[in-house]
Amino acid sequence: MKTRWAIIITALIFFMAFFQTPLQAGIEPALQAALPSKDKQGKPFMPAPRGGRVVMVVVDRLGLSDLKHLPHLQKLEQQGALGLMNGNTAGALTEENTYATIGAGVHVTANGTAALGFNAWGRLERGTAAEEFYRRTGMAVEPGSLVQLGIVRIHRQNQQLPYPAIPGALGSALHKAGLKTAVLGNADVPQGLRRQALNIAMDEKGVVDCGNVGTAMLASDPSFPGGLRTDYEKLLYAFDRLPPEVSLVVLELGDLSRLEEMRGDVLDKVMEKQRRSTLERVDRFIGELAYRLDPHRDLLLILSPTPGKGVSGSNYLTPIMAVGAGVTPGILSSPTTKRAGVVMNTDIAPTVLHFLRIGVPGEMTGQPMRVTTPEKGQMGLLERMLNQLSLTYNIRPNIQKGYIFYQLILLLVSLYCIFWRRTRLGQVLEPFLLSVMVVPLAYLLLPLLPQPTAGVIVLEILTLTVLVTMLTVFMHRRWRLDPFIFLCFANGGLILVDAVLGGPLQKTAIMGYDPIVGARFYGIGNEYMGILIGSMIIGSTALLTRLPHWRKPLLSFTGVIYLVTIYVLAAPQLGTNVGGTIAAAGAFFTTFLLLTGRSLTIHNVIRIGLGLVAVLVAFMIYDLHRPPWLQSHIGRNTALVLQGGWPVVLDIIQRKSELNIKLVRYTIWSRIFLASLGSLVLLFHRPVGVMAAIRSKYPDLFRGFVGVTTASILALIFNDSGIVAAATTMVFGAPPMVYLVLKEIGEETPKM
Repeated sequence: MKTRWAIIITALIFFMAFFQTPLQAGIEPALQAALPSKDKQGKPFMPAPRGGRVVMVVVDRLGLSDLKHLPHLQKLEQQGALGLMNGNTAGALTEENTYATIGAGVHVTANGTAALGFNAWGRLERGTAAEEFYRRTGMAVEPGSLVQLGIVRIHRQNQQLPYPAIPGALGSALHKAGLKTAVLGNADVPQGLRRQALNIAMDEKGVVDCGNVGTAMLASDPSFPGGLRTDYEKLLYAFDRLPPEVSLVVLELGDLSRLEEMRGDVLDKVMEKQRRSTLERVDRFIGELAYRLDPHRDLLLILSPTPGKGVSGSNYLTPIMAVGAGVTPGILSSPTTKRAGVVMNTDIAPTVLHFLRIGVPGEMTGQPMRVTTPEKGQMGLLERMLNQLSLTYNIRPNIQKGYIFYQLILLLVSLYCIFWRRTRLGQVLEPFLLSVMVVPLAYLLLPLLPQPTAGVIVLEILTLTVLVTMLTVFMHRRWRLDPFIFLCFANGGLILVDAVLGGPLQKTAIMGYDPIVGARFYGIGNEYMGILIGSMIIGSTALLTRLPHWRKPLLSFTGVIYLVTIYVLAAPQLGTNVGGTIAAAGAFFTTFLLLTGRSLTIHNVIRIGLGLVAVLVAFMIYDLHRPPWLQSHIGRNTALVLQGGWPVVLDIIQRKSELNIKLVRYTIWSRIFLASLGSLVLLFHRPVGVMAAIRSKYPDLFRGFVGVTTASILALIFNDSGIVAAATTMVFGAPPMVYLVLKEIGEETPKM
């Protein structure tokens, strides 16, 4: 009967996968769709020959799908490299912040400054912009320059960031090298000035050498919402007359931004028509511009700093294209993301500097972009990738909430069964408690299946969870294989293998990290870090419990898998998880110490602490001596600490503490962590004698629960999203313990 239902559910999934429309992400495995090319390091852009320049065309609110029907952009795409850009900032996802982040090479904010960019000769209420700039900063500027009157405000906003950040770092680096910058165009609307393009090319003083961001770059158009749009002929005319010594030109096209800002006041059909006409004008302009550039000397960057609001949701990836000198056809990548097809907005400034043969300042967190050669057409690959990532991004919160509420309900019902001795209901709950440990495994296997729609994803998760749980129960009943051993080593083993292979499953998994959010791009994320540590501790101690006659070799085996796990978490080439390394090392050392019959004396605790320090220092030194483009964040943070000393250390601690406090207050993961911890505390006291019986019957497994609790606490303290890691670690803490208590109560209760 159970087999029949499993077959029916599986058949239903495949029916929906192949016949449900529209297909959001195709019918190929999600793993294949989300990773369009092997994540190789790729080839870096070749530096420019003498006299080279970078021309950056900013088409804000442009989407990847917009490129498909634009002939000039399609031609350039075939000649150059295309990618998706994460536009995160230190604040809200606004044009002011996204543009300023590009110019700083690190996440910054520039709130309230879009209307404060002017031509130095522009007239204000009291004199010129140059005069007002002098009144605000005490600095005189050249008559033909451009000024950001909000530069003082921008610097003050970013002084509070928990990391070094210099707005205008790109312009400053160019000026120090004796090169000049220019900005042409604006995104002005009837509601006010939109001159945020200055934030890309300005130096830290707020100055751009030349250009024009005034109303002279606009044309009157009665049919265009607001009545004014970019005059592309004037823009080309101004570009042709820029001084030859200008090495960075930023061209703000602005019209898509204007349409987005007017969206609420314009009918959908009018908006669609105007957007189509605007894209055609943009395409013709870029074609004319490309004709003027020297493909052997100039680098053309076409990018959209801010996602369009027409796409449902937020924080979506935007297209970026690189064409010209030093660029081979392919897909963009960067050492920042270590993921083919995805780059960060903080990578743009280092790319410009690298191309112009200028060193990248230490404050910039980005890395120069590279090109990975694709196996097929890059546009189609990236489109499928974006669809798959967007689908996962949209469905992840609801699925995770469902999983957490499922755990909460199970814990409450289980505690009811324990305290009120409902043994029959407790027996029914046992496979459900095992399924809590199955879900992370199901998430990790999910990318091997096609995920055309959200409904199919939910069905696939349910089916995988049911099937693996049934398999676990079957193996326990038929071959007496301990369910903890099977589930723990299945979870931990798959995570380790996936990490060694570059994390293809985690990069697409529901519980994995997300390039749209952009908190992490490679290695083992905090969610699966908790699963890995918890599963390895309970799996190894369950194995020792099940095979006591093999204790000596199994202790050696346990030590080996603990060391391998620490290495995989810490190794820079696999994407170091510093907090995970500390939590794993501390928990593993504690567990192994208890397994060898030692107690947690002060001397042993000190030894554990020294072991943690030794592990971290070793990996810091190793990563610090690798090339910058190969370093993980442990090496870069070590370099910052060596340069800045204790203030940098305190900044890192402050940032992690603030984020943890925020997450504890607002994330749903804190509920299940507190519920799990509370359940364990209750079970230690009530029912009387049950915990003592479990400790006596399963001494090694009991030591494992001590190790899991230690790991959970260390993960909470040492990770910047520690509450999440602590909660996932407890997946192998509370449910297994409750499972054992229900078993113990069932055995104690007389059979009727």
